[in-house]
Amino acid sequence: MVQYFISLIVFLISIVLTIATSGGTVLPYVDVPSLIIVGIFPFLFVSIVFGFKEMKSAFSVAFKGGSEKEKLIKGLIFFKAYGKIIWISGFIAVLIGVIAMLIWLDDKTKLGPNLAVALISLLYCGIISIAIIIPFTAFIKKQLKEGI
Repeated sequence: MVQYFISLIVFLISIVLTIATSGGTVLPYVDVPSLIIVGIFPFLFVSIVFGFKEMKSAFSVAFKGGSEKEKLIKGLIFFKAYGKIIWISGFIAVLIGVIAMLIWLDDKTKLGPNLAVALISLLYCGIISIAIIIPFTAFIKKQLKEGI
């Protein structure tokens, strides 16, 4: 678990350093509508589908050694579904951004911000996948493999 948090911190620091060395600041990378569509909506969706108890179990089973095979499989199903929902939400956000660009095609000042919303949503999907979905899925698969 400690290794996970260390790698997560290193990952986030590397993103911030990449932004800083490219001459930018972190603030333009924060977009509330994209965070809602990609961060909050998928979380609420899986909480409705799986329930909070099963969500908690899926997150905790990844770090527990010697978990039951049934719980590990349920956790794996949860994270696979969560990953798909994250990316589908991201593509919906991209479509919303592109539609907004097309609506305001005659006003060039609105093209850039709407394109940024579209692209930043995919960035958020990638960050969530790398920081949460992929590691937890890997931890569960590793435990399943060791149990066989």
